[in-house]
Amino acid sequence: MTKKELLNSYRTSVIELEELRRQLKQVGTDGRPTGVRSMQMDSIRGTNDPSAAAMQLADGLEEMLTRKEEELAELSTQVDALLRSIRDFRTYMVVQHYYVLARTDEQVARAMSISRGRVNQLRLEYLESA
Repeated sequence: MTKKELLNSYRTSVIELEELRRQLKQVGTDGRPTGVRSMQMDSIRGTNDPSAAAMQLADGLEEMLTRKEEELAELSTQVDALLRSIRDFRTYMVVQHYYVLARTDEQVARAMSISRGRVNQLRLEYLESA
C-alpha cells in the first residue's frame, strides 16, 4: 500500500467512525431511538415493530463501530511511522491535521495561519515524495 493509499484509507476511516458515533448517539444509549425511549418493551411483536427495528439498528451500528475502530487501530501503527519520518514541521502538521484528524484544507489553513493553497501544496508535495 502506498503512503497516499494508506493516508487516504486512514482519513476515510476516521470520517466514517465519527459518522457512526453520531448515528449511534442519535439512536440512544438503551438501543432505542431517542424519541421512543418511553415505549414498553413487552409490546414488541416482531422485527416490524419500530422498537425492535431500532434495537437492531443500534446493534448493527455498534458492530460497525467496533469493526471500524479495529481497522483504524491496524492502520494507526503504519500512519504513526509515516508521521515520524516527516522532518519538516509544517508538512507534519498538514499531514496530521488533514489525514489523522480528518480536517479540511480550509480548517488546516486556519489552524496554521497559512493559505489553503499552501496547505494543499505541502500535502501534495509530501504524497509525491519518495
